[in-house]
Parts: sequence; structure tokens; C-alpha cells
Amino acid sequence: MSTPRTVGTLSWTFGLLIGAMWTGEVLLGNLGGTSVFGNLRDSHPRIYSMAGWFVVAAVAATTLCGIVAAYQTRSIRKALQVGVGSGLISGVITCGMIVGITILFHDVMMSDPANIHEFARSAHRPPTPAELSPFLYRDALGGGLNHIWIGPLLGLSFGAAGAMLGKSMRD
Repeated sequence: MSTPRTVGTLSWTFGLLIGAMWTGEVLLGNLGGTSVFGNLRDSHPRIYSMAGWFVVAAVAATTLCGIVAAYQTRSIRKALQVGVGSGLISGVITCGMIVGITILFHDVMMSDPANIHEFARSAHRPPTPAELSPFLYRDALGGGLNHIWIGPLLGLSFGAAGAMLGKSMRD
């Protein structure tokens, strides 16, 4: 039988793993077109396109979280607790990374053509620096806060699918 420590340990283990996957996506997605990463978007588009694979890896790790938790605890309910817990942990990590990257690399992101284009598309006109800066912070905060609920939702959905598989493997 499992203990709350097992649920907590699994939540932290998978939360950190999934958070690392999202961090890879955030780093490539936000800094891949800047000088920080040598303009990967233009110079090495195949490396830059790996950002999408980090998303796939995060979802796969969430499913694996459900499998492992249900297998070890023999409980779908506890596996769902691990899924939600790890999703919350990874969401907070991702939120911190998104906001932190925006603060630390603000000047570089201000000159990123993708950010300028995104603002122009939303405002239907080119930005001034005074408009782009708050836009970057709002975008970072919005994206970061969304990860705090997306993580647990993925933990419930993909984690549940994994939990059913993990429980069936144990029975």
C-alpha cells in the first residue's frame, strides 16, 4: 500500500521532470529567435523546431506519471493526485521561467522580430517601444499563469489515461 510520502515524492519527481520539458519549450520558443541562442530560428531551424518536441515530451511525461503512479500505488485515485500535483509543480516552474526570461532578457526580446510581429498582428499596427514592453510582460504573465491550470488539467486527463494503463498492468 502506498503512503502520502509516495504520492508527494512522485508528484515532485514528475513535476520537476515535466517542468524541465516545458522549460526547454519556453527557452527555445522565447529566445530561439534572439542573439541569446544565436538566432536559432534563422540559423538552425531544425534545432529551433525542437520546441514542439518539448511539448510532446511534457505530455508524454504526464502520461508516464499516471502509469508509474498507478502501478506503484495500485490506485487510480492516488495516481490522479500525483498527476494534479506534478501538473501544479510543473505549472509553477513554467510560470516562473516565462516571467523570469522576460525580465532577464527583456531588451533582447524587445528586438525579436517574432515579438514585434505578434504585437503588430494583435494591435493591427507596428509597436512603439513604450507599447511593446508592457505587451511582453502581459504576454509572459498570461502564458505563465495559464500553465498553472494547464498543468493540473493535463495531469487529470493524460495522467488518468496513464493511470488506467498503469493500474491494469498491476492487476
